[in-house]
Amino acid sequence: MSVPSEGLTNGDAGEEPNREASPPRSDVTGKTVTMAAVARVAGVSQGAISSLLNDRDYGIRVSPKTRERVFKTCKDLGYVPNDLRAFVRIYPELGETCLLVSDRISGRIANPFVAWLAASLMAHIPRQPSSISVILYDETLDYGAAATLPSPLHHGTASKILFVGAGNESICRVVHERRLPTLVLGHTHPMPGVTSIAPDHHAAARLALAHFVQHGHRQIGIVGGPFGSHDPRLAEMSVAIGDAAAQLGLTIRPDDVFSGDLNFETGIAAIEQMRARPSRPTALLCLSASVAAGAIAVAHSHGVRVPGHLSVVTFADHAGPIESSVPITAVVLPVDEIASAAVREADRQIREGIPADAAKITVGVRLIERSSSGPVAR
Repeated sequence: MSVPSEGLTNGDAGEEPNREASPPRSDVTGKTVTMAAVARVAGVSQGAISSLLNDRDYGIRVSPKTRERVFKTCKDLGYVPNDLRAFVRIYPELGETCLLVSDRISGRIANPFVAWLAASLMAHIPRQPSSISVILYDETLDYGAAATLPSPLHHGTASKILFVGAGNESICRVVHERRLPTLVLGHTHPMPGVTSIAPDHHAAARLALAHFVQHGHRQIGIVGGPFGSHDPRLAEMSVAIGDAAAQLGLTIRPDDVFSGDLNFETGIAAIEQMRARPSRPTALLCLSASVAAGAIAVAHSHGVRVPGHLSVVTFADHAGPIESSVPITAVVLPVDEIASAAVREADRQIREGIPADAAKITVGVRLIERSSSGPVAR
């Protein structure tokens, strides 16, 4: 992962509209390819081309149709500006992938979902070796001024913008105006022009709770994220769990819902709270593998057999083994497939255009049964 320096510059901010954006370059006939040549073939002024390539307002109105004609002419003639911003505008498929992470996400860049996602994105980018920029953003800040934009957007080097967290509307608006893909990963975002790529949270919740019901469990505990969390993925999953419980005729009691950071220590705390009560859940659904591992570890230390006395199921970002004393049954919300779908969709939108309305791609989920779950003890 690479994070661009705030000192990076791309071109002279004081460039005049008719200034040549690159040195002359020879085409296949041996003739030089200049901005003047592009203007002549495209049938527009050099000022219009400079305005388009540098994303600056010189008071020259250029229609979307003319914009596409100019960029096509640049490609056809082989015009390659030495200003990186202009280069990315002509060839957006070669621009940078920028993963914007909300500063409200627990752990921020160290969040396990973000870490898995960044690694998977790098693995799926077709041009290898690859790199991405991972940048924190403020969900509530108005990034209306170009200088306040996250650096890859400010410098014009990014052409594929991916959000983890609630999409910032001012950033989305800028990206939409540049006719570049904007994707939200992990949950659903309703803003027009934005494509959400998320696991099927409702299917995941049904798989987990139905698995418990099939084994005879009716009192089920939930270990969720921090109370009042701003993570929209957790909010979406909480709604899905409530809907699935209602469909299955389950009542999740408020005192069987435990909150905390989704780490090993929260799993320990949840079991300690359960043991202090006379009526305890016989099954525990954990929203992270770390929580599940902590719960199983402390349960064993107290002589609580898993799955004999307590069945445990977790949501997991991948299908691989989870580090725990007992192999943990997991509903997989595959981050790798989210990343793969994001790379494909961003490339498709660059080729075919950005959707006007909000769109969503749903990634399937699956249950992997291991030895942490079983029938209610008799």
